Amino acid sequence: MSANQYGKQLGQALMEAGMTQLSFSFDAHVSPESISAYKNGRAIAPPDVKSRSILATDNPFLAIAAAYESTAGTSPVIFDGENVELNRHTVVRKTVQEMKELLVAIEKVEPLLIKSPRSLTTEERLKVEHLVQETLDVVTSTTNMAAFITKETKLGWISQWTKHKTKLVKNGLLKMVKEVTSHG
Repeated sequence: MSANQYGKQLGQALMEAGMTQLSFSFDAHVSPESISAYKNGRAIAPPDVKSRSILATDNPFLAIAAAYESTAGTSPVIFDGENVELNRHTVVRKTVQEMKELLVAIEKVEPLLIKSPRSLTTEERLKVEHLVQETLDVVTSTTNMAAFITKETKLGWISQWTKHKTKLVKNGLLKMVKEVTSHG
């Protein structure tokens, strides 16, 4: 992901939401000059400003950029390279391709995962690492697909995540979580 992706996405999200830097600065409890600095990469937005920006704009790509910047680059990136053609057809096709590759990697590695990690040979560890890399490819492509489709269809990024977490809680896969709100 290119440098200052959060700032770029913040500017885009505010424009799409019809918000000015001034109006958002009131929501974010910071000066308009600070918002300008975040957008232009002169300063890194603190976590509370990132959270407020997502709540104010409900923009999935802003959320992805904020997460990436806030996790030292250990979360999905926004596809923005020269070989990317972003539309709903290509993001779905890319996701299907990545999922097929992951299934092949799982089938190859599944027998190795029965063994203790300490007993894996160097070659087996490379196969496990390949599985992890294929998994990260799927996480990135599915995140981009969900973001693109959610934005295009105006389903609401925040509401989709809320529904998803509700389902996880209902299925016993997640304990109740306190929702982040714009008040506080």
